[in-house]
Amino acid sequence: MVENSSAGLVMLEAAVLVTVTREEYHQAVLSRYRVAPGASRSVAVELGWCAIGTGKHRGERAIEVRLDGHRVGELTHLMTQRYGALVAQAAARGGTPGCEAMIQLGDKGLEVILRLPRRTSGAMPFPATRPVPPPVPFPGSAPEAAVPPAPPAPRWRRPAWIAASVVAGIILIAALVGQEDDPAPSTADDSTTTAITTTTTLPPTATTTVAPKPVVPKPKPAPKPTTEAPAPPPPEPEPEPQPACDPNYSGCVPVAPDVDCAGGSGNGPAYVQGPVTVIGSDIYDLDRDGDGTGCDS
Repeated sequence: MVENSSAGLVMLEAAVLVTVTREEYHQAVLSRYRVAPGASRSVAVELGWCAIGTGKHRGERAIEVRLDGHRVGELTHLMTQRYGALVAQAAARGGTPGCEAMIQLGDKGLEVILRLPRRTSGAMPFPATRPVPPPVPFPGSAPEAAVPPAPPAPRWRRPAWIAASVVAGIILIAALVGQEDDPAPSTADDSTTTAITTTTTLPPTATTTVAPKPVVPKPKPAPKPTTEAPAPPPPEPEPEPQPACDPNYSGCVPVAPDVDCAGGSGNGPAYVQGPVTVIGSDIYDLDRDGDGTGCDS
């Protein structure tokens, strides 16, 4: 007896066990039916359609297994070919095909095993390429991993003996062509040829002795003359300082181009405050009255 409701499902005969694939990606849905190791739980599942996403049968239809309206896996391509006609007939009659399933704990987590009919004879042919809508993912479930396509089959390789035969044929043809190109051997004369040996005597060669060239020592370069800087000329004698007072007068009469008495009518440029005594020549005409004293008035 199943634990969940099977209302609305056209249940197929439960006779043989069929394994479901890709249920490891739907553990979030299956976790509502946790089981202990070694135990199992019986449930009712719905059988629908999905498209194979990977592998050489990519794009073809497969039987999808749904638990409580959510996807939990699909049948293999081979099992879909076997039971696809039964599922299609049940759906064509207006019902929703379903079957009994067991949930148990396996190596990849919770696994689903279906109970399906043993005999499938009398069913209509199954169209495997009919398009189907993509499944609706269950909230919290991980996306199914894509399986890489199978590598292409290796190309046919030629046997090694064919290559060896071709090489041997080429070598044989080359040998035959080489024999045709060889010239015929010539017939040698049986006469014996006597070799004549001629001895040539060369006159003696005079030996010339070449005297070695004398080694002439290289002259030493003359020392460069040292150029001494000329002595600076002697400094010019400083001019004797001119006396500040003219020696022709007693009293200090300045030495100038012209000296006049201060306060007089003369125009200088130098002036002297009298009186001054003429003791020499009255060069500035300071003693107008000739009494020997200048600038006395």
